Amino acid sequence: MVTAAALVELIGPWATGADPLNEQLADAITRAIEVGLLPPGTRLPAERELARELALSRTTIVAAYDRLRLAGLARSRQGSGTRVAARRPDLHDLSPTPAGDTDTEGPVRIGGGVVWTSGFAPSDDPEAIQLTIGALPAGPAVGASIETALREDVPALLGEMGYDPFGWPPLRVAISAYLARLGVPTDPDQILVTNGAQQAVHLVAAHIGGPGSAVVVENPTYIGAIDAFRTTGNRLLPMPVDDEGPRVEVASLLAASAQVRLAYVVPTYHNPTGVTMPESRRRELARSAAEFDFHVVEDLTPDTSLGLDVPPPIAAFDHGERVITLGSLSKIGWGGLRIGWIRAPRADVDRLVAGKIVADHATSLITQAIAARVLERVDEVVAFTREAAAMRRTIVTEALAAKLPDWEWVAPEGGLSIWVRLPDADAVQFSRLAARHGVIVRPGPLASPDGGFRDHIRIAYGADPERLGEAVDRLAAAWAEYAPQARRFPRTSLAVSV
Repeated sequence: MVTAAALVELIGPWATGADPLNEQLADAITRAIEVGLLPPGTRLPAERELARELALSRTTIVAAYDRLRLAGLARSRQGSGTRVAARRPDLHDLSPTPAGDTDTEGPVRIGGGVVWTSGFAPSDDPEAIQLTIGALPAGPAVGASIETALREDVPALLGEMGYDPFGWPPLRVAISAYLARLGVPTDPDQILVTNGAQQAVHLVAAHIGGPGSAVVVENPTYIGAIDAFRTTGNRLLPMPVDDEGPRVEVASLLAASAQVRLAYVVPTYHNPTGVTMPESRRRELARSAAEFDFHVVEDLTPDTSLGLDVPPPIAAFDHGERVITLGSLSKIGWGGLRIGWIRAPRADVDRLVAGKIVADHATSLITQAIAARVLERVDEVVAFTREAAAMRRTIVTEALAAKLPDWEWVAPEGGLSIWVRLPDADAVQFSRLAARHGVIVRPGPLASPDGGFRDHIRIAYGADPERLGEAVDRLAAAWAEYAPQARRFPRTSLAVSV
């Protein structure tokens, strides 16, 4: 069962239009069902309980539940309440799983109720092409770094106990030097090594934010960040993104009217749009954080620039220790290393390391040694990554332009994903149809804290280049099947008379 408080958190801001409240509430719950936040069989809160939580009349809740039942999305049985109905047989069943760039199945808890996070499981078709992974295979320099570490570092490490929750000191020094190169002078004591950037986001969400904390997040943003903040009980406040990144003035407006704890941004090669925030906005966000006393969490994971042709990180403009910087080797090197880091004021590092000790005690010394060797050769590593990403990006953009000319997108400045608008389409329904054609994409609502961007999909292009052209062919075949049906059978509305 999902509690009333958990359901309210899941659906986010929902009463934003002029339609009757029961219609808006039913639409919001429908979005949560369709993106996988409320899987089949989930028991919805009792009408009176939800009415109390939302400060609405019970009649409004009854009417909203009636709309869900009429749409076939919910069923009721006396004595067992109202539950999310089994998926309709005409829809491809992509089981909900934890999202982000992984596909591991499992439940999480929000507000006391068991729910599922917002990803979709991969198709059970072994030939399906995954356009969901924004990462690349390891290049030659990573392989050489592994060989060097195993030969020169690991024998000595075998004599150590292996438990250093802050991270292996030589790696912390290497990360500090890397950040200084990007324009952020860093003391190694400011670094906490993590098992990938996802753990870094989760630690910050849990121990700098936490239950009830107001967190400003981009809309759209990195799917895994939405999951991390939601599953640790934070309250998400959307901040729109334009062609220069997040509209940071919105963070100031929100902070002026609410006690904002954190603002999470991906300033360079934004995930999923690929845009880069200009220096003026970075300065403004750092200034706002100091003025309104909140933390900026900047995620540099997609940044493969090495400081070239992009502004310095937001931390370079931080004069009040309000910026926490996250990074990882997953995009610039290899995701298989699972090495990430947090740069924060020392007092915050001490809070975060306590959470890491609870989570896993420490990160593998062997992978940390390899990571340090990777950072020694970072120019060579990044050169391979940028070339490999550019080649894949060209394949996909040229194929999209040729095969799907009515789709709308802007060639990303960097990163490993393209944010595509589908004209007059429901991206959730289309993604299910695309899966039947053997290609897996993420629908836009998964990247939105308020379930928006229902007409967008995220295409990640980390797959084998030889399969990327075929993937677009499959998308085109799915679109050829979907578009005539969409014109003939417009999306069913829940606005029916009761």
